[in-house]
Order: sequence, then structure tokens, then C-alpha cells
Amino acid sequence: MLPSAESIQIILPILSILFLALGFLRPVYGVIAYFIALNGKLGEMYPALASIRFELVCAIIAFLSIFLRSKNLSKIMPKKDSPNNPFWLYFLLAMLSIPQSVNMSVSWQNGGYTIFKLMLFYVMVIASISSSKDLSKMVWAMVLMTFWVAYEPIANYSMGVVRDAGYGSYGFGRFGAASGHVALANGLSQGIPMTYFWAIGQTNKTNRMILFMILAVLIIGVVISKSRGGFVGLVAIAAAIFYVSKNKKKMAMVLFCCFIFLLPLAGKEYLDRISTIQRGLQSRSTSDRYLGLVHGVTMFTKRPLLGVGIGCYAEARRKYFRYYFFSHNLYGEVLGELGLGSVAWAFWIYMIFKSSNFIKKRLKLDHPEGYKYYQLINGIQVGLFTRLVIGNFSHCQLIWFWFLMAAFTICLSHLIPEHLFNDKGQDKNNQIDDIPLDINSENQRPISLSRLK
Repeated sequence: MLPSAESIQIILPILSILFLALGFLRPVYGVIAYFIALNGKLGEMYPALASIRFELVCAIIAFLSIFLRSKNLSKIMPKKDSPNNPFWLYFLLAMLSIPQSVNMSVSWQNGGYTIFKLMLFYVMVIASISSSKDLSKMVWAMVLMTFWVAYEPIANYSMGVVRDAGYGSYGFGRFGAASGHVALANGLSQGIPMTYFWAIGQTNKTNRMILFMILAVLIIGVVISKSRGGFVGLVAIAAAIFYVSKNKKKMAMVLFCCFIFLLPLAGKEYLDRISTIQRGLQSRSTSDRYLGLVHGVTMFTKRPLLGVGIGCYAEARRKYFRYYFFSHNLYGEVLGELGLGSVAWAFWIYMIFKSSNFIKKRLKLDHPEGYKYYQLINGIQVGLFTRLVIGNFSHCQLIWFWFLMAAFTICLSHLIPEHLFNDKGQDKNNQIDDIPLDINSENQRPISLSRLK
């Protein structure tokens, strides 16, 4: 039987404090400490930590370690063909939307303060990563924290500690995303692509085995959530993995075998729940997501310039529709809250895809480091695609995932050495399915991507 999460959760604050101390030796550790506090909801676990504002303390110490040791602060500045440009425009417009929102205090509390924290996180990640080793540590931190979110619901489910709904019993946790079955499914779905592609890119067999075990845990976590959005997320991931796969016949067989394996675990009740997706707007749950988009468009028409204010969707919904509820739809949320400012958000996401794809097409896949970076970019792109798909069923504008994927893309543009690129773009014959041997190239001179255009 799995140990309860409550009995081992002390690991998180211990690790966070340890990494804070190590941050003065290597700044990325301080950022990992803040990421643990941010994603692990340590204030909810331990009220004493909340009383001393532990998350804020982690942020301050992490920033201090970066300013004392990091020389990467220039990487956060706007530059040509960089996701930084639309990011800073998006952040500026989001902050400007607060004074003209339908409720300024609500806008700051639910939106402004959150995006400010995420902006700091974005800056910290970029400024703290100075080598491929730093980048690897941050990727591992993301994967392991996603695993932690999945652990408690699975442990509870295995011990029969479940919640009952009309479509059966589902797993749950106590804190953050783990406490709600939809948020749990979405949070795990966004981590599955990075876990899978990071495993594919590993040359160390032990690391690869650990990652595939974590991958299995995340998929199981989505299934026991009994979330229809989680099922859609898994389908989107499978479709994207199949699309980027070089050996599509082999990948189709692997995905089919995974589907057959998961059927008994899903159970009849969950399969019946999935089948209700085709009923369209007949269910309240589905119609709420559709109305989330419709109401967002209406808010845009009423306040087209800067919307109703970031974080104010539910408040504006009460004002205009006498219905206080969050959007349950990413696109209605962004359009309604930011108005024309939503273009900056959309362009930011587009630039992450464009910049990462620019790097990806020029990598030498017969080089072990080039292959690893290639798979990392696949993880970024498929993860973003998955979140955009399940964004039709969830309000997720202000989650750390977008900011971390953008930061990874910025870091890759500075870290990848020149010898890992083809001068004339990706050679179609330079595709391999074998895992190459590992080498360390972090001391090589990084390339200026503008020279490849």
C-alpha cells in the first residue's frame, strides 16, 4: 500500500528550504525552491508557513541569489523575434486593465497580483538558467512537482478514499490542483508531454526508466480523475505525439496498446461519462463552458479596449448576466478580461511556437545534445497544444505553465551552442529514431539565432 501523502508531505518544505540555501551557490536552486512553494501550495499545507508569507520569502531570497550571482538579466529584455516582446506587452496591458476594470480591488486580487507573481517567476527562470545543467534541473523540477500533484489522489484512490459523483468515484487530494478533479486532470495533462519527450531524449537508462514510470503515474492520475476534459487532453496528446513521430506505424501500435491497457482502469462509469461529450449543450457542465465563451465575447463588445479587467471575469458576469461564475473557457476569459489586449496574449503564445520551431528545425539530430534539445522542444510545443485544446473547457490564463514554457524557449535560444545547428535548416534525411549517447556541451559558445536567417 502506498504511504499517505500527509505522512511524507514534510519533504516539500524541507526541500524548499534546502534549495533556498543552495540558491546562493547556483541561482536555479533558489528558483526551484520558489517553484515548490508556488506549485506545492505549502501555505495551505502548513498554516504556520502561510503566516510568515513563506512563498514571498522564497521569492525574495531567490531574487537576491540571482542578483548576486547571475549575469543573465539582459535575457529578459525585449529583443527582435523573441517571445519577450509580446510577453511584456501582455503584462503591461494586463496591469493597465486593472484601473479601468469593473472592480479594481477584485481585479488586483484575482488577476493583477497573480500575474505579477508569474512575471517574477518568468524573470527568475530566465535569469537563473546559465547552462544546460541548469535547464535540466528546472525541467526535472517541473516533472517531479507534477508527479507530486498526482501522487496524493492516486494514493487515496488505492486506499478507497474517494469522492462520489453521479458518474462514479474519483480520486482527489487536499491542496491546489489535486483538490479538484478537473484541475487535477488538466494539471497532469499539461505535464505529460514534457515527461514523455524528456524521457525520449535521455541517454541515461535509469533516468529514462524513472521518467516513464512517472509518465504512467500521470496518465493513471488523469484516468482516476474521471474528468471528461482529461480524456480530451489525453486524446490531444496522443494525436500530437503521433503527428511528431517519425515512425507512425510503430507509434500507432504503442498508443493502441496504451488505450487497451487503460480501458479496465477507466471502468464502465468513466466510459459512460466520456460518452456524454457527444450530447453537446444538453448538460449544464458543457453549456457552462460554451456560455463562458459567449459571455466573454459579450464583455468584449461592451468594453473592447481593455476588457472588464484581468481577474474580473466572474465579477463582470455577475454585473452583466446576474450569474457569478468563472468562465470555464480560456478564450472567453482572455477576450472578456483584456479586450483587444488579448491579441498580445495570443501573439505571445504564437511567438513561443515560432521561436521554438525556429530552433527545432535547425538542430542536428545525429548529435546527442541536439537530439535532447529537439525532444525538449517537442515537449514544450505539445504541452502548449494540449493546454490550448483543454482551454476550451477551463479558465487557465493565469497558470505558471505558459510562463515556464516561454522561459524555457528563451533559455534555449541562448544556451544551444553553434555546432548543434545546421546552417541551411533541418535536413529531412537527418532524422533518427535511436537514442544517441550523452555528452556535455554546456561550455560551447552559444549561437546567435539571427545569423541563421
